[in-house]
Amino acid sequence: MALLDSLMLWISNWGIIVPIVCVLLLRDKKMILRAIVAVILTFFLTDILKIVFARPRPFDAAGGWFFSTPADKWSFPSKHASTSFALATSAVLHKKALGWIAVIFAVLISISRIYLGAHYWTDVVAGAVLGIVISFATDKAANYFEQGRKRGKRRKS
Repeated sequence: MALLDSLMLWISNWGIIVPIVCVLLLRDKKMILRAIVAVILTFFLTDILKIVFARPRPFDAAGGWFFSTPADKWSFPSKHASTSFALATSAVLHKKALGWIAVIFAVLISISRIYLGAHYWTDVVAGAVLGIVISFATDKAANYFEQGRKRGKRRKS
């Protein structure tokens, strides 16, 4: 059991590196910028929702945290899930193979958060949905504004 505990703790703390690397491997500045914007929006919206819902973490009900101290007090939604899925979705939208590697790690990160007692399953599902939606919305907005700029340049010609 100690091996599984260590593995889950490692994935929870360091697993985000894989989705980050997958986004960087896109090697397209526009796409990387879209991913960064999506993660920033996801990060702040997750913080706002945590304050609004103020849901205690599962380990509070269990009588203590056994693995490490979380950065914040509230559970809903999971910031680990939201940011990892925002990165994974950005990668999937632009390079499927890299994206699916990132998705696998986003799922593993989410599972680790439940295993470690930091979140309920609904926290990670909500975080995943939030990250996916914001990433899609960021991509659509960027496409819309990019199209508008191209139309504007044609009119001036």
